Amino acid sequence: MERSSALKQVTEVGLQIEDVMPKGTLEYARCQRLRAQMVNSVPYFETERGLLYTESYKQTEGEHAMIRRAKALAHCLKHMSVYILPDEIIVGHNNPHQRSGGVFPEYAVDWIKDEIDTFPTRAADKFQVDPEQKRIFMEEIYPYWHGKTLYDRIQSMIPEDVRLQRYEAQVFSLGLHEDGGLAHVALNHQKILTRGFKDIRREIMELMEATPEWGKDALAKRRFWQACLIEIDAVVDFANRYADCAATMAETESDPKRKAELREIARVCRRVPECPADTFQEACQCVWFMQLIPQIQDNGTSYTPGRFDQYAYPYYEKDILSGWLTKCEAQEILEAFWIKFSEAIKIYKDADATIHAGHPTGQNMQCGGINRNGDDATNDLSYRMLESHSHQLLFQPNFTVRLHRRTPDDFLIRSIEAVRLGSGLPQMTVDETFVQSLTNIGVKLEDARDYVPVGCVEVSPLNTWGRGNGGYYNMTKVVELALNSGKNRLSGVQVGPKTQDPRTFESIEDFKDAFREQAAYTTKMNVTLNNIIDMVHAEMCPVPLVSMMVDDCVARGMDVTEGGAHYNWTAPLTIGIANAGDSMEGILRGVFTDEKCTMAELIDNLDNDWKDNEALRLYFENKIPKYGNDNAEADACLRWIMDTYFDSLEGHETIRGGPFVGSCISIAANVPFGKLTGATPDGRHSGQLLADSISPANGLDRNGPTATMKSACAAIDGARVPNGVIFNMKLSPGPLQTPEGVRKMADMIRSYVLMGGIQCQFNVISDKTMLDAQANPDKYKGLTVRVAGYSAFFNELAKDVQDAIITRTQHELLQ
Repeated sequence: MERSSALKQVTEVGLQIEDVMPKGTLEYARCQRLRAQMVNSVPYFETERGLLYTESYKQTEGEHAMIRRAKALAHCLKHMSVYILPDEIIVGHNNPHQRSGGVFPEYAVDWIKDEIDTFPTRAADKFQVDPEQKRIFMEEIYPYWHGKTLYDRIQSMIPEDVRLQRYEAQVFSLGLHEDGGLAHVALNHQKILTRGFKDIRREIMELMEATPEWGKDALAKRRFWQACLIEIDAVVDFANRYADCAATMAETESDPKRKAELREIARVCRRVPECPADTFQEACQCVWFMQLIPQIQDNGTSYTPGRFDQYAYPYYEKDILSGWLTKCEAQEILEAFWIKFSEAIKIYKDADATIHAGHPTGQNMQCGGINRNGDDATNDLSYRMLESHSHQLLFQPNFTVRLHRRTPDDFLIRSIEAVRLGSGLPQMTVDETFVQSLTNIGVKLEDARDYVPVGCVEVSPLNTWGRGNGGYYNMTKVVELALNSGKNRLSGVQVGPKTQDPRTFESIEDFKDAFREQAAYTTKMNVTLNNIIDMVHAEMCPVPLVSMMVDDCVARGMDVTEGGAHYNWTAPLTIGIANAGDSMEGILRGVFTDEKCTMAELIDNLDNDWKDNEALRLYFENKIPKYGNDNAEADACLRWIMDTYFDSLEGHETIRGGPFVGSCISIAANVPFGKLTGATPDGRHSGQLLADSISPANGLDRNGPTATMKSACAAIDGARVPNGVIFNMKLSPGPLQTPEGVRKMADMIRSYVLMGGIQCQFNVISDKTMLDAQANPDKYKGLTVRVAGYSAFFNELAKDVQDAIITRTQHELLQ
């Protein structure tokens, strides 16, 4: 069939709410085979990437890091394994085995040496280790990198006061970026789809010709552009290797249909990403290549595809209206593309695997919402994405529905029908709130309207280096320091300023003063470590390929890590905020209002983990109002805690010239951080898990889902969290199986939007099912649940994370 060489204006495709690829079709069967192939794959520890990078780095000793990085990627893409699995029509893998984890030795190697023998047996994110792979790592990779990794460089620069807070007390943690990549960026796929790398190469050549060799900053700019050109050639050659692979397979393929598919794969890969995409399959393949290759260069998480229904719609529309594809055929391509996102995983060290259990990679894809003009942007591809998720029920892509006050009712209902299937996806964000919070920090209105939830839900507009994970910041630990004169309660070591002895507090104002001082100090320590990490990443691990997908890096001749992006900021992620607010309410009500005990008695009980006074602990846990129940006083306490913290961020600046901004996202860090936090005045025992993100403490939201939503809107100022929040709710699945239950949930969500809500996500699964999955894991191999800002296979989570999900309050929607 003849294809036009450019997109043209065509009549809009009509919306189809119902499925276009029903069960029983050949297309549906293929996609289910692809899903089963991925779900049944076994994650392996792979050294291929690490060995190729080591070879390249040995060859480029003495060259600048920018050039070494580009040459290493080129060497890797030229020599790494290329293969196409049965039934695949969208192609590309990052390791020799499907859904396996590679080695990134330039970031860190010591933890791998220490933990490699435990990879097959550890509690979360297991990887099989072949003896030969272990030998290659220990003998050919580790000796070269030991002592000269990014982690080694960062550790050499951390001041002692920061080290005390980071490692001794664990007030905050930035482990994800101390030994791994940064990422957390919305990639501008539309730029590659519409221009192709051939045109970007032309732009770079023109910039180089116009820039004097010895002008101001010229050497650095030209070095960056040179690295970009190396990586452009590498990416195009990689796509052509897949084209060659498909063409070779087609020559020996006996099935005529599969032979034609392989020939089409070869044609597609010869075109994209070098040239602009022209068809829907080309668009999907181009996006996947440009998701995959950054994850080969850099082991950061949350390379985000963004608003796929907006930038891919013209290709979908053109193919449907031209007759090149039926909607069913387009859906088959979309779902084959969808499955690829769950294949790309990474290996975390054990401590981080607990926080990010379940192999999340934060590849967040969105549909719906408003466009740059403020109008509803829902289209037929939005519904096709909901259909893809409903058929596949996978943990990646991390799938988001953007809502606003004028969201079409059919789209909201269809979204809830997807939610009730139980995987915890799609999550939902509220446009009006994020547009306001982003414009508050200087984002242009039209860019704010086009925002992208990155990773879990770390929001940014396109062309932003948002550093959406600025480390996990334990708000409950700051309360602990305020109630222990700056000492770590678990060790007695002084890690913060020596504030007033809490036994002498005479009013809640004394607590506020101590908390304010501790928060200001811990924020300063967190900022310092973030800036050290950013400095070392820019020095040792720039990412030119990613920079070409973030404006204005090419024009400025600057990598994103150096500040080349149009927008720049960093956002620490706060955890345990409900415990912090409830602790303040406990002091206010239990000591100064109801006078159930003195401050000295309270501190003695916290020091002893409530061991001598269970009756008093139960009073603080059950009789004092808690956040999440629409209680004005409890909500006001949390509001004060968070506003004080947001105030402490103001005035701090990143090394890239941007601000530090607010966020409330815990992932699963509330579990390990709880183990590092002493007893608290909300009745919590030492070591007990903390509340996740902006959700109430487990089991303490007792007045139904609407009351919990009201508390969230009252206690968290949405205008001050531009990087996003996570609001987990667990709903009983029964009522949602009826149209009336779906309608009730739709009305509840619309009310939340109107109240100024920020984000919400729902686990619609019974405790009975999860308990049975713990006891009989083989029966539930594909069971997917919402952990925090991501979903995961339930059986790949550590048991304490599973337990944390089970103990969340399960709300009855119709109560």
